[in-house]
Amino acid sequence: MKEAQLGSLRTLLGIIPELEDKDSLFFFRGHANKTYELKPSIYRKAQWISNENRIIREVIMRCPTEFSMMNSSFEKLVKMQHYDLPTRLLDLTENPLVALYFACVGGDENTEDGEIIFFKIPKSEVKYFDSDTVSVISNVAWANSDFEVGERFRGSSKAFHHNDNHHAVNLMHDIKQEKPHFLDRIDPKHIESIACVKPKMDNPRVVRQDGAFLLFGINGNKHSAASVPSNWIYRPSGKRYIVKASAKEGILKQLASVGISKAKLFPEIDMVSQFIKNEYGLDEIAFSSSIKELEIPKMKFKMY
Repeated sequence: MKEAQLGSLRTLLGIIPELEDKDSLFFFRGHANKTYELKPSIYRKAQWISNENRIIREVIMRCPTEFSMMNSSFEKLVKMQHYDLPTRLLDLTENPLVALYFACVGGDENTEDGEIIFFKIPKSEVKYFDSDTVSVISNVAWANSDFEVGERFRGSSKAFHHNDNHHAVNLMHDIKQEKPHFLDRIDPKHIESIACVKPKMDNPRVVRQDGAFLLFGINGNKHSAASVPSNWIYRPSGKRYIVKASAKEGILKQLASVGISKAKLFPEIDMVSQFIKNEYGLDEIAFSSSIKELEIPKMKFKMY
């Protein structure tokens, strides 16, 4: 496939008029390395996907207050994604400038060419956070590592009932924890699909980044991820749009001038402080020392 270079905001903005379709929604994703695969973080290491259900339970056990007000598995996965835990979510944005920012940061951005991926997804296939399909796929994350659909259900219209096998029993139980009135049947095609999901806008980072997610189901068994539908990938003018490593620094300056920066996209105080230190050339050691001078001496407590 032919490649086109995105060397400035002007080039990207020139593509935007192409992105019009009354029956579809456009989403974007920036990769700091153009060789990056469209695969969620939980599938990047075999050890992670083998222990997905344990990772989830460990973080909820150790940080219960962070999840106490969340009723759905999808909301919990979004929170985990926020804290950089491996999940079956892949971040998207509805703002192409945000995608361009992420194509310029992350990894060894000074030596690797990045890429912006364009997605054109039929409106009828875009889900909301409370969709039944989203509940089904999200709860697969809680299943044991040996979870599978089963050969007799693959490619079939036959429903996955709660009494078919222990996998169906456990999955149905987890779904009913958030949706008590969910019918005792699951379409196996949903388990093996990918959903494009619009989340609740109750997370400052999601709001700032105009965020959405690809939620990955499985391909037969839990150790293999479902594939992104090929018709969802959109290639303006039939080309891949690459961000050369040498252009990244200049593009980031252009983006900052229109309000797209780390401080804007990551509103948490630790991220804002990193941005300020870089912006004003504060020496890391000196900055840390000045903070320590302000620290209140630790008090010793006697154990009883």
